[in-house]
Amino acid sequence: MTPKPKKILIVGANFAGLTAAIQLPKTCDVTVVDPSPDFEWIPGIHEILSGVKTPQGLRLNRSQIVARAGHRFVQDQVTHIDTRRRRATTAGGDILPFDGAIVAVGGISNNYHIPGVDQHTWPFRTVADSLAIEKRMEELQHKPAPLHVVVVGGGLSGVEALGELLRRYRHRPEISFAMVEASAQLMPGFPKALDADLRRMCQEHRVSFHTGESVARVTPQGVWLASGKRLPSALTIWTAGLAPPPLLRDAKLIRPPHTWAAVHQTLQSRYASSIFVIGDAAALPKPASKQAFNAIDMGALAAQNVTRWLADESLKDFKAPATPILLAFGDLQTYLVAGKTVLASKTLAGAKEGVYQLFMAQTAPQPGLQGVPGALRRLRKSWKELVVPGLLSIKDFRATPDCRPLKLL
Repeated sequence: MTPKPKKILIVGANFAGLTAAIQLPKTCDVTVVDPSPDFEWIPGIHEILSGVKTPQGLRLNRSQIVARAGHRFVQDQVTHIDTRRRRATTAGGDILPFDGAIVAVGGISNNYHIPGVDQHTWPFRTVADSLAIEKRMEELQHKPAPLHVVVVGGGLSGVEALGELLRRYRHRPEISFAMVEASAQLMPGFPKALDADLRRMCQEHRVSFHTGESVARVTPQGVWLASGKRLPSALTIWTAGLAPPPLLRDAKLIRPPHTWAAVHQTLQSRYASSIFVIGDAAALPKPASKQAFNAIDMGALAAQNVTRWLADESLKDFKAPATPILLAFGDLQTYLVAGKTVLASKTLAGAKEGVYQLFMAQTAPQPGLQGVPGALRRLRKSWKELVVPGLLSIKDFRATPDCRPLKLL
């Protein structure tokens, strides 16, 4: 008699969870749960602010992707995971038993318990967030000038958001921007040359930087810093970091003093052997950056390891890839950061766009010719808005070299 296939539950279907679902064989009984019907290319949401990207170009239907992989998709929110009984409960009341589970719930916006953040700032985590900010900017333009915009958080998300706002509004003298970062430099953890170059490019625009400054409170009129300084703001965008979702603590996958869900290097939870935690939610012994490429690799390994664990086989360790990071600062500059090496060139926008196009083409649910129209629409718009302007700079390469090493080791 053929044994029944093991039940594998995947909670969360972003980069990590969706990759795990695609990698798991059709012979497994796999259920994928996520409250949203669409996967979103989060690394591209900043381009909605300038109109370079559309919501349709950044979204793929999760149900169709999961179905193509041979599995079942449930659009619902997992509210509780019983690791001892091995079952999950959804907001809709479903009870989902599992033999092994992959938890890929990511993180939520961190308000750091600062008064006014939840009420008076605009989060920047999803396509819907970007659309809401874009709409608000359009509304504010019809009000009396001047217009002040504050971006809180000078990391990757905040810097790319500021770049797209400058792409669209830097020629509007009545609009000014301020960026607040608690660390001493923009892009903390990256080479300081990147901080210096970003500041240099903003000198001719209405942009002020407030590094080494923490936010004390936010009001409808502005942002108050711990130093006592007040930054007037009609629109405050919050990109200041992530916090673990309550589900992780409820499932006892987080225990003090751990901030995120502690896992072994194999991605297996330290507190529940049947659970593998991946993506932003995982706290590895050898920390990995919260980037999409790490989440994708974690998803692929989790698919292997959960099946190996169910078969009583040895597990493999996660090894974070040495993948360069591409940072786009609107149409002003694009950076390639590889360790301590930083290259700046507008032509790198094409490389960043290529990563997006490749992933979306490989992941798109429609196989064969059915997927061509959507891919062509994305390619046509991206080529016009990003790639062509970047290539034009090559024509003047001799007069003004486009590619500059900011720091080479």
